[in-house]
Amino acid sequence: MIFIKDHSLRYSLLALAGFLALTHPIALAQNAPPVVVEKPETNAEPAVFRFSGTITSKREADLSPRVAGLVSVANAETGFTAKRGDVLVRLDDTLAGIELKEKELALEAALAEKANAVRRLNEAKQLGDANFPRTERETRETAFRLSEVAVQQATNAVERQREIVQRHQIIAPFDGVVISKRAEVGEWVQTGNPVLHFVGTSELRLDLEVPQEQRDVVLQTQSVSVYLSRREDQPIAARIEAKSPKVNPQTRTFMVRLALDNPPNSIKPGMSAEASFRPASKTSQLVISRDAIIRYGDGRTVVWVAQNANGEYRAKLREVELGSTRGNRIEVVSGLEDSELVVVRGNESLQREQPVQIIDASGKRKEPR
Repeated sequence: MIFIKDHSLRYSLLALAGFLALTHPIALAQNAPPVVVEKPETNAEPAVFRFSGTITSKREADLSPRVAGLVSVANAETGFTAKRGDVLVRLDDTLAGIELKEKELALEAALAEKANAVRRLNEAKQLGDANFPRTERETRETAFRLSEVAVQQATNAVERQREIVQRHQIIAPFDGVVISKRAEVGEWVQTGNPVLHFVGTSELRLDLEVPQEQRDVVLQTQSVSVYLSRREDQPIAARIEAKSPKVNPQTRTFMVRLALDNPPNSIKPGMSAEASFRPASKTSQLVISRDAIIRYGDGRTVVWVAQNANGEYRAKLREVELGSTRGNRIEVVSGLEDSELVVVRGNESLQREQPVQIIDASGKRKEPR
């Protein structure tokens, strides 16, 4: 045992020990960051998930000429609406048209020659072998067969040339609208070089990027409505047509494609629209402040809760699945209990199991219960 003879020194040490004993709880309290908490509210209405996307078409094509030539007509400007078979661009077909007329004349000559061969053969057949030389009749039969071949060849040549003339036109392959025009009158265009970008106006879809944490609830949705501009507009019924099996590593989202049922004529590809998903669920959802939400780069969405542990509050991490947003409140589909104290302020730099002080809006500390 150590004895201290200097009474003044002993009194100083006792005073220091007493001071440390008094200040130790204060030091601990200062190390515990203050946080503001709230309990989740219960929302009896079913969760609604809303995502914005872009209207797209099932059919989209870059139209190019089937022959090289000089553009003579290009009236289909951007926004021009066409029906299937309408002429969008016409190339100069003067020489092709002249050649077509020549081949049509050649067909007329072949038809006349065939008619003459038929007449001469019928004469030989009427006279019979007794009154007409057999060899001559056979010669006329051969001439008739050759005339048939000549007519068929001339017919094929006319059809081929007509197709060449038709290929000087770029026609709409389906009902749609011109998105962009890349050639004007007087330009020389080559085969394979797009002249128009054409998008179909039927069989429209809505493409969405959905956060990965809401993938399951979206894919389990039975009711989907699409709104063009405002939620007050008449909704368009839709259904999930396709979904991407891969999540985008940069945005942590995956693509969902909705097929629109009977969309109005006013809707066009490229428009923005909002999809409203309402999963089939009869359970109530918890609602918390959006300030409580923390999103990590790996796609996780979490909240911090303050949990009473042996007379002091400690920070606990909860990974949650979110629902729809309503103002400054957001629904929590899973991962949180309604009795937990959710940290809404002071949650930026918390660590797991870190002691925290719960304070109210005025800054007054609340003791654990």
